[in-house]
Amino acid sequence: MIDQTLEIRGIPVTHLVTYLVECGGIVQSEAWPISVFGDCWQADLLREETVTITSRFHVNAVFVHFTSHDEERFAHFMKRFRTKLLRVGG
Repeated sequence: MIDQTLEIRGIPVTHLVTYLVECGGIVQSEAWPISVFGDCWQADLLREETVTITSRFHVNAVFVHFTSHDEERFAHFMKRFRTKLLRVGG
């Protein structure tokens, strides 16, 4: 069984929920913790915090807990989800 928590910085919660839905998930609850269920996985958005990088630079951090019973299908899902998280610097 897979059981892991990721801290994702700089991406709004609404975008993360949209990405999970685009990966095949269905939103089960919209209050914290926000739960999204897929065919072989579950994602719970646990909380959002503001992280201070410098005295003038702050970003959001969302903690997402994933569980799955199918390691192979979960790996395929995570590959697709992580692609959506990529950001190009500028």
